[in-house]
Amino acid sequence: MNPNTISAICAAHDVRHFIISPGSRSAPLTIAFARHPDISVRMVVDERAAAFIALGMAQQLHAPVGLVCTSGTAALNFAPAVAEAFYQRIPLLVFTADRPPEWIDQQDGQTLHQQNLYAPHSRGEFELPPDTSHPDAARHAERILSEAILRARYPVPGPVHINVPRREPLYLARGEGAAPPPHPPLIRHTPAQKILSPAEMDSLRERWQSARKKLVIAGLHPPDEKLAAALRALSADPTVAVVADIAANVPPDAVTAPHADMIFSGKNVPAPDLVVSFGGAVVSKSLKLFLRAHRPAAHWHIDPVGQAVDTFQSLTRVIAADVPPVLASLAETPAASGDFRAAWLAAENRAAAALDDFLTGADFGEFKAVQRVLVHLPAGANLHLGNSMPVRYANYLTLPRADVRVNANRGVSGIDGCTGTAVGAAIATGAPTVLISGDLAFFYDRNSLWHNHLPPNLRIVVLNNGGGGIFKLIDGPSNLPPAELETHFFTPHRLSARNTAADFGLTYFSADATPALENALPSFFTPDTGAAILEIFTDSEVNTKLFWKFKNVMRET
Repeated sequence: MNPNTISAICAAHDVRHFIISPGSRSAPLTIAFARHPDISVRMVVDERAAAFIALGMAQQLHAPVGLVCTSGTAALNFAPAVAEAFYQRIPLLVFTADRPPEWIDQQDGQTLHQQNLYAPHSRGEFELPPDTSHPDAARHAERILSEAILRARYPVPGPVHINVPRREPLYLARGEGAAPPPHPPLIRHTPAQKILSPAEMDSLRERWQSARKKLVIAGLHPPDEKLAAALRALSADPTVAVVADIAANVPPDAVTAPHADMIFSGKNVPAPDLVVSFGGAVVSKSLKLFLRAHRPAAHWHIDPVGQAVDTFQSLTRVIAADVPPVLASLAETPAASGDFRAAWLAAENRAAAALDDFLTGADFGEFKAVQRVLVHLPAGANLHLGNSMPVRYANYLTLPRADVRVNANRGVSGIDGCTGTAVGAAIATGAPTVLISGDLAFFYDRNSLWHNHLPPNLRIVVLNNGGGGIFKLIDGPSNLPPAELETHFFTPHRLSARNTAADFGLTYFSADATPALENALPSFFTPDTGAAILEIFTDSEVNTKLFWKFKNVMRET
């Protein structure tokens, strides 16, 4: 298939951003995308980093972003980001160049089996024919490409893989095939509305009204004003409590108990008889454990594609519909009398006071450092929370600002692409983009800074405790003998982000105590500073003692 036709079809389908890793077999695709006037191309050498940068862009744009790499193991390096995109339902269009079929398993260089490479973690696996000289074959290839692009958006957004076998010659003669076709053949799709019938909604409202203890749980979700309005209306019902994950992007005035992660660990948890959940994964393990141990009589999960997600082992109904209209209709149901909301408000007051007392008396460590960073976030910030401890700390602390968007790679919850995702988000939005990352996650993903596209709005906070301390903080590994824990889990190191900042041209700040941190944060967040790293040094043993003390505070709340 003519590479220029591929680029023209992509542009016509509004796939306008591509992250490309250089290679020879993919050269025709690279040239075609780079030459198209309506496509923006960014080159990133490391394929794993490239894929997470594309993920971060697509996460913010809510539109497919393209990836291109050469054949062989290069394509395997896209896999972590493809899996994360699959579980977050983020559209990616993954082009992998390939040898033609006659050269597979023939000891030719950079050759492996690339068909169905990302299954089952892709929404579709497609392969373009290597020979499209016949008009029927050309039309077939055009149809495959349109179908693949549509599949990235509907019925479930996510990554789609397009394998592109290519025979030599790979490089066209100078000036050959430079212009894309002006009117490429397209296939378009009009998605169906995901709304419930009046009879279905009446059935839900009848059951809803009969429940006196209703808990609405918001998981990972992008900001949505219609959803927020529905949750505000629901949260006024005395029989309803609304709790939300830090990455659910629910405004504070629509949440009954912002410190629900603390409450679920305490002694006086108001148990629901009906749970209504929506969105992606939740961070809080205490929430999951509590509901698995105290199963409600009914659990409804609202999901536009109708996937049966039984996180709490109590699922009784999947509601295949868009979330805001369903919640808005439930909010219009006449409210019954009850004290469930009041019980949650009382629990929230206790939890907030206990957290404030704890932080006031706590020594300097990661917990307090994250709290101070959150307080200083600039207006309209795009906050990315790294996995392991940063997202957990933030989920306990909650956000002091209502205008901050929160993102996290909680589809698979790996640490491998947190920096790349934040870089992609900063490129896509232009908004102040702040990543809070642990040291291992940061050093693991340094190649996401190895390119010529670092945006000046990027800020990276690195919590450096000399080895990543989560295994000292979670149950299980923390019970191991100290020698085994230090040797096989803690991974001590002496690295500093200072050299990384110098290598890639970022402004560097550091702090190892509260006064130094308070002094650094205003300059760190000043727009004129440009892309920057703030490295916060803490003592792992202090962090461990503080967190176990905090766990005891939660248990007594």
